[in-house]
Amino acid sequence: MSTTQIIRVAERLPLLERFQVIEALYASIKREMAKKTMLIAAEKEEPFELITFDLGQEVHADRDEIYAVNPLA
Repeated sequence: MSTTQIIRVAERLPLLERFQVIEALYASIKREMAKKTMLIAAEKEEPFELITFDLGQEVHADRDEIYAVNPLA
């Protein structure tokens, strides 16, 4: 049965039954999305190693200067 045929049949149902169809579809979508979310969560990100280095002196960065828009660009 095509999507348009299903919609035509659903449009002939009483209002309460249409709501039940919508709720059933929504529950089905939520279950499917939960499965996909679990698969994505299972693919955990690997921890990274932080490499530190010494610049020879303490460096203070000015956030305003770092994030300022370059007027020459």
